[in-house]
Amino acid sequence: MLYRVVSSFVLAGLLALYGCAHRAQPPAGGGGRAPAKPLEQVQREFVDLRFGMFIHFGILTYTGKWSQANLDIKQFNPTNLDPGQWADAAVAAKMKYGVLTTRHHDGFALWHSSAGDFNVGHIPWRGGQGDVVAEYVAAFRSRGLLPGLYYSIWDTTAGVSSGQLTPAKLAYIKTQITELLSNYGPIPILVMDGWSWQMGHNAVAYQEIRGLVKSLQPNCLLTDHAHLADPWDVDIISFEEPRGGWAPAGNAYPAQQGQKVNATGGNDWFWAPDIGGFMTVADVVTRHLGDLEPKWTNFVLNCPPNRDGILDPAMVRLLRDVGAAWSPSLARPPLPAQGPQNERPYTPVSARASSGDANAAIDGKNDTEYVSMWQPTGALPQSITLDLGQVQPDVGWLGCVPRYHIEKSSKDGNVTSYRVFTSTDDSNFSEATAGTWAADGRMKVASFGPTPARYLRFEIRAANGSPAVTEITVGGRR
Repeated sequence: MLYRVVSSFVLAGLLALYGCAHRAQPPAGGGGRAPAKPLEQVQREFVDLRFGMFIHFGILTYTGKWSQANLDIKQFNPTNLDPGQWADAAVAAKMKYGVLTTRHHDGFALWHSSAGDFNVGHIPWRGGQGDVVAEYVAAFRSRGLLPGLYYSIWDTTAGVSSGQLTPAKLAYIKTQITELLSNYGPIPILVMDGWSWQMGHNAVAYQEIRGLVKSLQPNCLLTDHAHLADPWDVDIISFEEPRGGWAPAGNAYPAQQGQKVNATGGNDWFWAPDIGGFMTVADVVTRHLGDLEPKWTNFVLNCPPNRDGILDPAMVRLLRDVGAAWSPSLARPPLPAQGPQNERPYTPVSARASSGDANAAIDGKNDTEYVSMWQPTGALPQSITLDLGQVQPDVGWLGCVPRYHIEKSSKDGNVTSYRVFTSTDDSNFSEATAGTWAADGRMKVASFGPTPARYLRFEIRAANGSPAVTEITVGGRR
């Protein structure tokens, strides 16, 4: 596989925060950096946007198959590219934001990236001077819409995938994320993909990527298609509907749910000549917005531009009719209080357990068909000890995700009584906290300290059936 290595290593108030900026001309302060708001405030503002446009656009609009490597990117030629038309259609539908696929799994980047040559800066289109990201951001901001971005960690052309990671490839990822969050002004949300389900949040350390994102834009929400219905390693839960995800009844987490406008046509996320039939107005307004809005779950509807770079007329008409039929509910209360969240995550470098596969609790590898779990055997108590790699000064947050199966939580195997110990030297452990949890299948949180620690030991004292832990995450507390 050809590896192209790195070449050089929410509306008036929301619009004030996410103001206009053009590529290479960021607002004062650089990269759109604004003073950090409390995470819960940013989450609340985001879910108040309610409705957005997902925009899958790239080389797969023209050629190739999903995730195929080394495609002929010279075929990318949107002669009538018009992000303004996309934005006008979004406004007509009463959408408030967009999410553009800046780089999908094939690795083709829609901006001039210094990380290699597999991008719009190295094709005949517009003499190598075109920048889809810049035009999209400018067009959406000019219509009062917020420009979110999508970025796939998995890159089949550059060989960024499970079992093939190297320091150079991590530098490639970080270079591109830095470009996206430095050159286009404030970005409200960065949607990751091909991460948890393809390689895991340990292989490409969540701590490093989140730290980079927040250092560049502290108010940019980070999410991933992790296929879990709890806020594990994300600021916003992402439900991927074609993969079986749907915000559950009673959801009170900030979330968004994505679906294809051509859901009835059976095609992929990108436009194709056989794109198929579109959803109906009732399907969008009643079945989706009507169901998701009370759950604080934005509906992000994928509307892929065609090979000319514009939305098909039938798609534009549908969006216009949706806007005529729907308005946001003013009766919905604000997002409920979220409680302690992991705003400073620490990615463990290793783990050991009294029994069972300890690595399965820290690999961060989950998908709709696959969830790795630490399942200790034998009589309780059973414990797992995590090594954070170095002493961290403020360890004080632990999240425990119970048994999961195809995005549905289970009441079987939930930890109901626990203790947490910390240590700086792996020899002397002190009890940090202890408690009980309900066996309701949701992610549980324990907060304590904060205290300096390199090692954290989680001890299961009691469980509802045979204990099973999908993920254990650790973080710092102020």
